[in-house]
Amino acid sequence: MSVPPVQYTRTEDDIDIAWVQQGSGKPLVVSTGPMIPLSMGWEPGGIWERLSQSFRVIRFDPRGCGLSERDGVFGSFHDEAMDLAAVVAEVGEPRVALMGHYIGTPAAVIAMLNEPERYTHLMLHLPIPMGGERSGMIQQSEISDLMDSTVENLLRLGWQHHDEAARRALLTMIAPTADEDTLRNLSHTMHHYPSMNRLFGLVREMRGLDLRDQLRHVEIPTLISIPYEGERTEGGYSSTSREWARIIRGARLVVAQDDTPVLVDGASTINQIAEALEDFIGIDQSSQTAGQATRTVLFTDIEGSTSIVDRLGDDEAREITREIEKLTQTAIRDHQGVQVKTMGDGVLAWFSAASAGVEAAVQIQSQLANHERYSDVYVRIGLSAGEPIAESDDLYGATVNQAARIMSLALGGEILVSALVRGLLQGRRFQFQDRGHHQLRGFRESIQLFSVDWQSSDGGDSALEGTTP
Repeated sequence: MSVPPVQYTRTEDDIDIAWVQQGSGKPLVVSTGPMIPLSMGWEPGGIWERLSQSFRVIRFDPRGCGLSERDGVFGSFHDEAMDLAAVVAEVGEPRVALMGHYIGTPAAVIAMLNEPERYTHLMLHLPIPMGGERSGMIQQSEISDLMDSTVENLLRLGWQHHDEAARRALLTMIAPTADEDTLRNLSHTMHHYPSMNRLFGLVREMRGLDLRDQLRHVEIPTLISIPYEGERTEGGYSSTSREWARIIRGARLVVAQDDTPVLVDGASTINQIAEALEDFIGIDQSSQTAGQATRTVLFTDIEGSTSIVDRLGDDEAREITREIEKLTQTAIRDHQGVQVKTMGDGVLAWFSAASAGVEAAVQIQSQLANHERYSDVYVRIGLSAGEPIAESDDLYGATVNQAARIMSLALGGEILVSALVRGLLQGRRFQFQDRGHHQLRGFRESIQLFSVDWQSSDGGDSALEGTTP
C-alpha cells in the first residue's frame, strides 16, 4: 500500500499539522508522538495497514515533527493534545475512537480528558510512566536526573551522531528481552525517524507528568496493551502499564506476544493488537461493504510455521514457504483469481466467482498433499464472499476480516467456507460438511461454516464430485 495523501489542518494557536487517513469503517485516531513518521507502517505487515483493514485510520505528525510545522516550533504533551484535537475536528465525525502508542499516550489521554464527549473508546499501547515514575529504577531525584541524562545522551549519540552502539543501548533499555533480529530491525527502523531530536525535550517532561488523579475519573471504555512479561521485564514497562489499567476504572488489559513497544513491520504483536481492537471497538460492517463489487476472498496460512523453522532451520523453512507460495500463485492464476499480497506464511487473493475460489483452494490442497517433498506440510484455507473495499491494489473491509477469521479456525489441510460461499455454489457439484455456527472475533453475529470435501477431487479445474447436501 502506498502512503495515503497528506492533508493539513490548523490548531487553535495557528500551527499547521499534517495528517493522513486510510481505510473505511469506524474512525480511529492514532497518537504516536514524535517517534513514527506518517510514511511508516502502511506497507503489508505494517500496523496501520493492518488496522486500516477494519477501521478508518487517522494519523498525524505533532508540531515540530515530520511534515507538520517545524521551524522554531517545540511542543509539550499538552501542545500535542491540541494538535490531536485539531485533527479530530477536521475528521468530520461527532465521536471517534482514540489510540495512543507509547510516547504518544500522554497526548491521547490529555486530549480525551479535555473533551471526553468526542471519544467512544480509548486504547493505549504501552503507556509511558507517570508522575515521576521510572519503573524498576530507584526514585531518588539524583538517580532520576542521571537516568534522564543517560537517555538524552544516548538519543543524541544515536540519532544526531549516527552511533549504532548508542541506538542499540537505548533499544535494549526499551525492549530488554528482545532477540538479536528484533533489535536489529528496531535500530534500522528508528534510524530513519526524522524527528528523534524532538524526544530530547520530552524526556524530563515525562518524569514530571502526573495524570493519575484525572485517570481515576475516566468513564470511556479503555483497552491497554502491555508487552510480554518475562523474568527480565518484571517491574519494568509492563509494571507501569498495569498501573494505568488499575487506575482507569473498568480498563481491559491485553498482554502482547513480545516485549517490543515499537511495532515494526511484521511484528507478531500487530495482529494481536488489531484483533483486540476489532473486538473492543467492533467492525462497522455496513460502511465496509457499501457500493462495492461482490467478490470471493481467499486466505491461506501454513500451519505450524514456527515449529517448521525450529525443526528445519531458517533456510530450509524459507525454501518450503517459497515453494508453497509458487504453488498457491499458480492455482490462483489458473482460476482467474487476483493475488493481493503475501503475508509471511500466507496469501490473500480474490475471485469474481465463488466456484473459482473454491476450485483454486482444492488445487492448492490436492497438489500439496501429493507433493513429493512437502506432503507433511499443511495449509489451512478460509473463504468468504461479500463486497470488500478495493483501494490501491489492496482489499479491506468486513469480508476480508471474515475470511481471515474463517481461515484461523480451519485445521491444517482443511478448506473452510462461509454459508454465503456455500449458498453461491448451490447446484454446483461440490460436497460440504457442516461445521456449525461460530462467533468470529470482531463480529456481532455468529455465522455457519462448512468444510469442503476436497479429497474427492483430483485437484484439476473440474468441480468436486457429488451433490450439495
